[in-house]
Formats: sequence, structure tokens, C-alpha cells
Amino acid sequence: MNFINRFALGALGIMASLLLTSGCSSRNIHPELKQETGVLVRKWTLSSHGDFEAGDRGIGEYSNPILVDNLLVFGNHTTGLVALYPALNQQRWSLKIAGGVASPITVEKGNLYFGGGDGFLYSVALETGKVNWKYDVRNPFISQPTLNGGKIFVTTSDDTLYGFDAATGKWLWHYRRRSAQSSTILGASAPLVDGNEVIAGMSDGYLVVVSAMDGQLKWQKKLHDGNKFTDVDAQPVLENGILYVPSYDGALYALKRQNGETIWRFDAGASKRIYLEGDRIYLPSSDGYIYALQKSNAKVLWKFELDKGVPTQLLVTDKYVIAGSTHQYLYVLGKEEGKGIYRFNAGYESGFSAAPVYDAAGGKLYALSQAGNLYAFQMRKSSPRQYVRGKSDPYTF
Repeated sequence: MNFINRFALGALGIMASLLLTSGCSSRNIHPELKQETGVLVRKWTLSSHGDFEAGDRGIGEYSNPILVDNLLVFGNHTTGLVALYPALNQQRWSLKIAGGVASPITVEKGNLYFGGGDGFLYSVALETGKVNWKYDVRNPFISQPTLNGGKIFVTTSDDTLYGFDAATGKWLWHYRRRSAQSSTILGASAPLVDGNEVIAGMSDGYLVVVSAMDGQLKWQKKLHDGNKFTDVDAQPVLENGILYVPSYDGALYALKRQNGETIWRFDAGASKRIYLEGDRIYLPSSDGYIYALQKSNAKVLWKFELDKGVPTQLLVTDKYVIAGSTHQYLYVLGKEEGKGIYRFNAGYESGFSAAPVYDAAGGKLYALSQAGNLYAFQMRKSSPRQYVRGKSDPYTF
């Protein structure tokens, strides 16, 4: 399937998925959630989309902001790549790319790696924005690049897994599958490297394990059957010999690393990576819920239903679970019980696809909306109760 047809099919796929998972009408099932300042305070908003054209609502920003020391870097599909000083909201440099930035960004050893809307894989110097090298993969939608042992691995949305030399961009190998016959969503599974093997999901519903040396297939596991969206687009997560990976509209699986044998499955899928912490799994599901699950058996500890749309990849802090929805809102949930405590309205159908990024040291949160607006928030710190002599009420007056 050629570059343009693949783009069109992917676009149809993601729009269909939003309709299927969230319905056609707007809902407001959490009117109790207010945009109050007890949790987040919006500091500034940067509109980065550029000039809108007829029929362009700006939906489709899939690149993630990243924070490196005092520099915030992000990309969108009209401006390209931008680096700024977030404390000052001042631009340091920008790099114009035809079609903008169409994949999440990875940074390592002073270089940025990402897929451009022009079909190239890029390596760009973080300090200057100068292009180190680029390679034509002939596909604008690739996974977040994974770097390991001086090599870079990416998956394209036409089900090709590549290995490159990270320093030079030299092609090393590729593993290609026949593209799925059903409609697919935009995106691709970020490869996971474990030892001498690379693990990634494919749009035909399979998880594949290939050699990191030459791309030869080691084993594969079918995760989803059906005629709808069979994609396995989330990056696999590995812990203690167990792989955790969901298919988009199928299920989350716990698999034995060595042979793919199923340990358990939970009947809710996702296109975003799960988050593991302690004995919990946090799942941003494509059914419109965020789940907290028991790691050993997938027992539901709590679940939170979005007003509409599907969640972004989750940001988990010491107290909160934070996620955007593709429809409209940015949510903050209490981590222990999953109760909603804050909701920011980014505008109707101008929600979020990219994960927010958190600066724990400064208490800053940054989120890029599908309309190309970059939001900066300050996280409120909990103030200890103060007792004033002569007062029975345990608050300061």
C-alpha cells in the first residue's frame, strides 16, 4: 500500500475509532469536576499550529513534548520542531519540516530522534536544531524511536521494523510484514529491546520478536482477531520475565517473555503504553476508561470513565494519574482510588493525543493539544494544615 493511501486509511481509522468508542454526541458525565486552581494553575498557552486552512481543525498532533534540563522541545504538523525556554516562554530555535513532526520524540546523548511528516526519520542536535542525518522510510507515521547499544529501532505504520546505526543513520536491516487487510489507526508500536532481541506490535494483531542483529523473526504471538481495528500499537512493557502488551480494541495481555505463553488477559485494549508501579498496572484503555489493575491477576482496583474520547498515555506522579482525552479534556485523578479531582477544557474536539510531560523538580506540567496549543501548568503543592491558637477549626484564618 502506498504512502498516500496508507495515510488516508489511517486517518479514516482513527476517526472511526473515536466514533466507535465514544459516540457521536458530546457528553458531560463529570460536571462536578471544575477547572479550579487547587490542583493545576495554567501559566501560559502557546499557539503553535500556524495558519489554519479551510476544513482544518488542527486535529492530529501526535508528537510529545519533552523536557531536557531547561529546554522544552515539541513538534506539530504545521510548524515542525520547536525548542523553547519554558520558564520564559521564549523560543530558542525551530526547524521547519514539510508535514511537521508526526511521531513521538526520543532524546539521547544530546540528539533528538523522530519521524517527520515528509516520510523521513530524523536525527537532530538538541542544542542547535541542526539536522545530523535523515533517512527516507517513506512513511510519515512511525513509532517513537528506541535507542539501544548505538542502534536505533523504529516501526512504521505500514508494518516495517527497522534497525539503523544511531550515529550515522546507516540502514542495518528491516523486517516487513504484509499490511493488515482491515482498517487501522494511526501510529505504530515503539520497539522494546531486550538483550539481543527487539519486540514490537504490528497492525495485523501480532506481537513479533526479531533479532537485533539482523531482523530475523524469532517468534510471534497473535493478540487480536477480528475485522475492526486489530492494531498492536502500544509499546510492550517488560518486568520480571513478563511482557505486558495490549491490542487496540482487544485485550491487555500478560505473556511469558521467552515464548509468548498467555498468563492472563484483561478484556480492555489500548494503543498507548501501560504504566507499572508496585503491584499495580495503570491502563489508558481505548474503551474510554482509565483502569488501575492488580498486576498479578488483572483484578480491577478502580476505573474512571472519560466524558468522551480515549485517553493519552498516562502520566503518573506520586499522588496523581494525569491524562488527556482525544475529545476535549485534560484530567487529574487521585492515584489511590481513581477519583477525578480536576478537569481542564481544551475546547470541543480539540483534546489531546500526545502524553503530557511533568517537571517534578519545578512542579510544571506541559501538554500539547490536537489544535496545536502548548499549555503550561503549575502543579499546586498540598499545604499542611496550620493550627492557630484559640481556634478550634484546623485551618489558618
